[in-house]
Amino acid sequence: MSEPLVDAAVDLQPVFENVAADVQPAAPVAVVTSPLDAEKSAFANFVAFVEHGVEKLGSEAEAELVALAKKYL
Repeated sequence: MSEPLVDAAVDLQPVFENVAADVQPAAPVAVVTSPLDAEKSAFANFVAFVEHGVEKLGSEAEAELVALAKKYL
């Protein structure tokens, strides 16, 4: 009853060798220096979100995308 489930020892090899070497650094984040720059950035993010959504979902989804952007951005 106490027999091993595997007859032979298994030599485990790592699946990923060196993933960190292949990772590219993220693009530098722009530093917001004024409230006006922050609002410009927020508006640009809003517009980009809606435009991307319209590309993927079609123009009939624009009103819903605007509502989502106002709620979450």
